[in-house]
Amino acid sequence: MNKETIDKFGRRLKYLRISVTDRCNFRCKYCMPNNNFEMMECSDILRYEDILFASEVFASLGVNRIRITGGEPLVRKEICQFLDKLTKIENIQEVMLTTNGALLEKYAEDLYKAGVKRLNISLDSLIPEKNKYITGVDKTDEVMAGIKKATETGFAPIKVNSVIIRDFNDDEIVNFAKLSAKYNIICRFIEFMPIGNSENWSEKNIVYGEEIINRLKDFEPKEMPRDINSGPAVNYKLNNGGIIGIITPISKHFCSECDKLRITADGKIRPCLLSDNEIDIKEALQTKDKDLFVKQIMQSLNIKHDEHSITIREKNHDFKRTMSKIGG
Repeated sequence: MNKETIDKFGRRLKYLRISVTDRCNFRCKYCMPNNNFEMMECSDILRYEDILFASEVFASLGVNRIRITGGEPLVRKEICQFLDKLTKIENIQEVMLTTNGALLEKYAEDLYKAGVKRLNISLDSLIPEKNKYITGVDKTDEVMAGIKKATETGFAPIKVNSVIIRDFNDDEIVNFAKLSAKYNIICRFIEFMPIGNSENWSEKNIVYGEEIINRLKDFEPKEMPRDINSGPAVNYKLNNGGIIGIITPISKHFCSECDKLRITADGKIRPCLLSDNEIDIKEALQTKDKDLFVKQIMQSLNIKHDEHSITIREKNHDFKRTMSKIGG
């Protein structure tokens, strides 16, 4: 039987996010900087066997849910074979995947057969021209085909995540609410955070969660009870049958409920998305030194803050790691 691991603030460690690559077929403006961006060397990326070892150790410490992220995880070779092994680790109850959706139509059935049953899909606009502006490519049709294929394959719930930016896509909130009902998916709206191209971040660009709910008042949103699938979102049922979620890292943080750690693609534990503190675990994983690795996990919990300080930082804080390298 696996044990529980608790940090110094009494939060139980149950959830692990693992980035398997910093590569991506998109170039989203808030995820990758426009200038002087360099991919990690392939030799610096964790091997699948290293990730599986890490996951087994985390599972023995009480982690029962793992989310695979990138970059874009579906661009990494043999990802479905890896996921098939990951889902079979003892005590891991659920393996989830975050994707931009462009390759989902191709991989949906293989992902489902590998044991992945839940997906998060990043989609910031339903308008091709806007998507091309934010992502650098015109893949809206492919993403929508991927969402359709995922629903047909049986993934549930499917969450579509949108970073809402004032004067860019905030006029599409209602259309996302309609999309939720059409495809029986959960459309989640995320407050704009200063990670990636932080020079393009400004408080005036944030559409706060409360305003999003107000814009959907004609749909009579009713707050739903929290469950294990809610994550950081507060979900609302709409009168059209759809469900939307609000994620508020800026206006109302959810740090007191944080039950996760992150592993970056190059082998660092990152205790908090919004903090540059990291611990290098690559040597412990490559040598399969369980004692050292457990010690580093506990160290990472000890440097985990009770809450992030993003709201009191300078507006253009220069994070050392972009979202593509952190893994979200």
